[in-house]
Amino acid sequence: MTDFNQQRPTLVSTEPVYTQCTATDRFAAAQTGSYMLHYKNGATVSGSLKVVDQTTQAPEAAAGAGSGWANVEVSAALGANKERTLWIGNAGRFRDANGYVNLTHAIPTTVTLAVFGPY
Repeated sequence: MTDFNQQRPTLVSTEPVYTQCTATDRFAAAQTGSYMLHYKNGATVSGSLKVVDQTTQAPEAAAGAGSGWANVEVSAALGANKERTLWIGNAGRFRDANGYVNLTHAIPTTVTLAVFGPY
């Protein structure tokens, strides 16, 4: 598991820092903070990349909150040498009891991530 550091660019340009993903990663998030996740992939096709929904209530006859039915899929399979960006407008939906947004990554062999925020 990797705890990702958040980056917050300002009017002073900075070089983004990308960190290798593992199967389960996370970053600390402000309750109402907004974040941009930017994934980059190298030469190996990845599996599914998801942001874990912690709070959305399930409709009747569906699995309960936190069971994964409302997770946000960033990509079903991120192709070689491809990138994806996801905007989280309000992190409250995704924060766990300890204030982290949890991420799951299948086959993250060459996948890196930079987390920007909070905004």
